[in-house]
Amino acid sequence: MRCKDVCAGATAALQLAAVSSARGPAALPVHATPERDSTFNEPTAPPPGDLPMPAVVGALLVLLIGLALTLSAMLWNRNRVVAEGHRVLERQMERLERDVIQRFIQPVYGLKGARGTIAAMHGRIDRTAFRAYVQSRDLPREFPGVRGFGFVPRVMRADLAAFVAAERADGAPQFAVRSFGDAAPDLFVVSHIEPLSQNYPAWGFDLGSESIRRRAIEQAIATGEATLSAPVPLVQDHAHGPGLLLLVPVFRDGADPVTPEQRRQALVGVLYAPLVAQEILHGLKEGLAAAPMDFRLLVDDHTPMEDLLLDSVTGIQPLDAPATSRAGYDARLVKDEHLVEISGRAFRVEAALTTAYERKIIDAASWEPGLVGLVLTTLLSAMTYLLAAGRARVQALADTMTEDLRRVTLDQQAMLDTEVIAMAKLRGRCIVWKNGALERLFGYEKDGLLGLPVRDLYIDEESFAALGRNAYPVLRRGGHYRSQQQMRRKDGSLVWVDLNGVALPGERDEETTLWMMVDITQSKAYEARVERAAFHDALTGLPNRVLLADRLRQAIASAQRQKHAVAVVNMDLDGFKAVNDTHGHDAGDEVLKTVGERLTAGIRATDTAARLGGDEFVVLLSPLPSATDSRAVCERLLRAILEPVRLSSGATVQVGSSLGVAHFPLDGVDADVLMSRADQTMFDCKRAGRCRIRWLNGALPPDEVDLSALRQGPASPAPPGAGAREDDHSHAR
Repeated sequence: MRCKDVCAGATAALQLAAVSSARGPAALPVHATPERDSTFNEPTAPPPGDLPMPAVVGALLVLLIGLALTLSAMLWNRNRVVAEGHRVLERQMERLERDVIQRFIQPVYGLKGARGTIAAMHGRIDRTAFRAYVQSRDLPREFPGVRGFGFVPRVMRADLAAFVAAERADGAPQFAVRSFGDAAPDLFVVSHIEPLSQNYPAWGFDLGSESIRRRAIEQAIATGEATLSAPVPLVQDHAHGPGLLLLVPVFRDGADPVTPEQRRQALVGVLYAPLVAQEILHGLKEGLAAAPMDFRLLVDDHTPMEDLLLDSVTGIQPLDAPATSRAGYDARLVKDEHLVEISGRAFRVEAALTTAYERKIIDAASWEPGLVGLVLTTLLSAMTYLLAAGRARVQALADTMTEDLRRVTLDQQAMLDTEVIAMAKLRGRCIVWKNGALERLFGYEKDGLLGLPVRDLYIDEESFAALGRNAYPVLRRGGHYRSQQQMRRKDGSLVWVDLNGVALPGERDEETTLWMMVDITQSKAYEARVERAAFHDALTGLPNRVLLADRLRQAIASAQRQKHAVAVVNMDLDGFKAVNDTHGHDAGDEVLKTVGERLTAGIRATDTAARLGGDEFVVLLSPLPSATDSRAVCERLLRAILEPVRLSSGATVQVGSSLGVAHFPLDGVDADVLMSRADQTMFDCKRAGRCRIRWLNGALPPDEVDLSALRQGPASPAPPGAGAREDDHSHAR
């Protein structure tokens, strides 16, 4: 069952319960039965020439009751048709929302593909590679409404001249920067835009010089997510209609910034796509031409002046359209509005059934039952006058209505007692009603949540206040609010919850709301495991190549500031292939995990031990007072590796290692250079003889230590069923 359907059913049930409790038994008219008159039980013959008064009174009562029921039926049928109209409108709005979301989200995948291309080039933006990527995509077919893909680096104003010179040297001699002003210390210049023929006016434009574009860029950097700008005029659009910018931030390869400041420090630039509203929304109105619905798509900036993008009657609206052309649907009977957030930008979809549909269906629904009811009431009055038997029929009708009401109540109660979705009714942000699933979700005993302030379920005051600020303005407008929130159970443990809230307008207190919650803790935990797997080796749990590269760059930056040394130790296991060949790959995995544990145990918390793949490891030592301080650590690590390894099979094996060490700044000041020199030194050391450590020494000859004497000779594997002897080493060089 859809979340909105459950919400609607729960809302109706709560309102029914509220009405019943407020009015008492008299609130249910089907239970009310007029007191019987003894004159009906014992009729007397009227005098000659007079009308029989009991029959007249009965006929008049039936007539009055019939007219009242007819009026009620007219109202009920009208409300039923209106409710059906709301359902029709809801379905069409959902279809419209899906179409709008798809149109704006689709270009994100293209920009993320470009970000992957940049990551594959280790953050280097190559004009030829960027053009080749864009040309490989069929923009009109894959991303309708997208004029092209561009890259926007952040350029400090002091570096502007050097930046322009570099761009001109990179195959663009005509490159120039255009800006609306020079107040900001930094610029966001469109350095790459493809296809260039369609976007030439935007090439070299400083997006940060215009306030709307800069706000969108700053939002993308702060959140690290794809972001849509507010409507702006695009220089690519010769029709001068509204347009939007879709922005995706690009961070340094291996960076994993968490805070906005970290993201700003790790920023490489921003990928963007100019979206022309006339093109990206083309066909949206025609796709719903058969639906009896008028709609409007607005950009909701939480300001009195909202940007109207599309009106199903008048089409795409220009940015400078007068307010008189933006009339809403206040006069419509069946109308609704939804708030949709797409890439950080809030859109409001307003819709209403067409006036022709309302006149044809809803107005007709009011008068047709009225005419039928009037005829039936007249006939019933005549029959009552003649037969005086209308009371039994009224009683039968009352019994039927009572049974229908009982069944409706049971149906609504079954919806509220769901095992999957927890529900709570709040008044003044305190729980006044809940179902059993809510108690199970938060670990409370029966009725332990009644009267509880929901602040007790939040992890801190800030998250409680933030949800109130974001949710209640939406609920007061009649919309739905949905969010994912980490909350606290009674025992103090934390649980991730998917919240969906709606206001209950039928309540006396306007702050009465209904909330539904679903436990999503497991899915959140899975996301965390996936994120860890991206930066750590699956076998040893050590950092992988990506995380090592990031930490090495951070260590070099810190060393430059603090004036200390950094050592990169590249090591390759000696004799590891013999372990695999003799004992199998499972034994090799045990050796790799043991080596990883010994490396981790032999270094400081500020150091890093990483596995690059196979039997190749790298240790990053930072900070070091001087290059010579790495020697004792390297010897200690090699001695630890040379310690025999006891396998789960009972056999004992031994592996060695050849270590190549390069230092910052003595042997290089660039991360890639240090890694390359340490790797080459390790191979030179291995060729000279294994179980050695070779330290680069700048321009001087390298220093070397030979610990091969600690290697033990090869030994045979342990026989099946027997433990390995102390001198049995299943390793051969």
